[in-house]
Amino acid sequence: MGALPSGGWCPSNALQLRFAERRRLWSGPVAQAGGQAAAVGKRASPGGVLAVLVFAGFAIAAVITIVYRQSKDSSAAPAKANTVVMAQIQFNPKTLTAAKGSEVIWENKDVAPHDVVADNPKVNSGTLASGKTFRLVVQEPFEYRCTIHPGMTGKIVLEG
Repeated sequence: MGALPSGGWCPSNALQLRFAERRRLWSGPVAQAGGQAAAVGKRASPGGVLAVLVFAGFAIAAVITIVYRQSKDSSAAPAKANTVVMAQIQFNPKTLTAAKGSEVIWENKDVAPHDVVADNPKVNSGTLASGKTFRLVVQEPFEYRCTIHPGMTGKIVLEG
């Protein structure tokens, strides 16, 4: 490190000297031993421990809630005949067999919005928020999709 010029003060030399002093003070074996002793004698504050435990509790509760809601909503098959349930970004059942002229109901039991769109025949449910339904009297078989979630597809097949 450079020494201070005899004629006066130089900012870069002063900064270098400060850095050198700090490095010498904090890197020696005495400083390391003192730092370890200080860490050993220090105890966690009860408030800090309580904060960590509360945060961990909330995190665990959130995971349990998500798993419970997903298993409750998605494992149930459609409760009524001619019903398609939208849950976990999929139609259930993927293929529904219905009689010609019967009413088919699409129920959104997902947290995400969905729609039901087909080209032939022209079908467009509009956006269905969670808990909303769409009803359609089917006269011919068709394939449909959710335009919000491109991988979400389904099919109506007519019996008889």
